[in-house]
Amino acid sequence: MSNVQQIGEDLQFVRQAVARGRHPARGPASIYWLWAVYVLAGYALIDFDRPASGWFFMIGGILGGIASWQLGKRWALRTGEYDLEMARRGMLHWGGGIILAVASALALCAVNPPLRQGAYSGQMVVVLIGMVYFLGGVHFDRNFLWLGPLLMAGGVLVGFVPRYGWTALGAVIALGLVIPTLFPAGGTAGTVEQSA
Repeated sequence: MSNVQQIGEDLQFVRQAVARGRHPARGPASIYWLWAVYVLAGYALIDFDRPASGWFFMIGGILGGIASWQLGKRWALRTGEYDLEMARRGMLHWGGGIILAVASALALCAVNPPLRQGAYSGQMVVVLIGMVYFLGGVHFDRNFLWLGPLLMAGGVLVGFVPRYGWTALGAVIALGLVIPTLFPAGGTAGTVEQSA
């Protein structure tokens, strides 16, 4: 009888793994909370101390990327869903996408001097990162399907807000990152841990 029970448990495991493959879990909530704090603090710095915000985004982005990688790896190993190919794709998507967004905005500012004035370069970076978010929704977590366009629209509209527009945008994006972690991922109820 134990062989039959073991086969049943093995089949249940395979069925759950296939279901997770069709509806991937969003990963550890701690990563989303980390980036929510980063976005909120960084966007507020744009309003209150613009020169410091550049350093914050650069140093915080690198440290946040390393922390996300470690949190994600630890979570994947603990849940038994470590996939090296998926980890590489995630690193290329998020790390490469953000680096290319910032580099292309800086390059545009270098060849087009009017873009250097005001917050235009920051707005370009945010719009491009919104595209990275949207594509993250296509390939990883469906939450980014709406959060990416919201970030893109916010990157455009922040120029029309006379005071604390960046802080407001940071708060909206931080909430968009955090609120979904309070609910199970679609199709994978119970598979997402609240922290890594």
